[in-house]
Amino acid sequence: MSASVLPVLVRAEEAARELPMSPIAYAAIAFGAFLAGLAVLWSFRNTANKVPDRHNTRRGQH
Repeated sequence: MSASVLPVLVRAEEAARELPMSPIAYAAIAFGAFLAGLAVLWSFRNTANKVPDRHNTRRGQH
């Protein structure tokens, strides 16, 4: 009996391993998320130079 059940279980396991999208779609989503993160990072460029330095109000003293 176990010999006739084994092929059915193997087929059921193979069917459960299918991806809902193609691997190229996963790569495109990951690349898009990377570009979105890069856009957020790029939007904050050079902001340290725009804010006045509050910590060194008395220059030359520690």
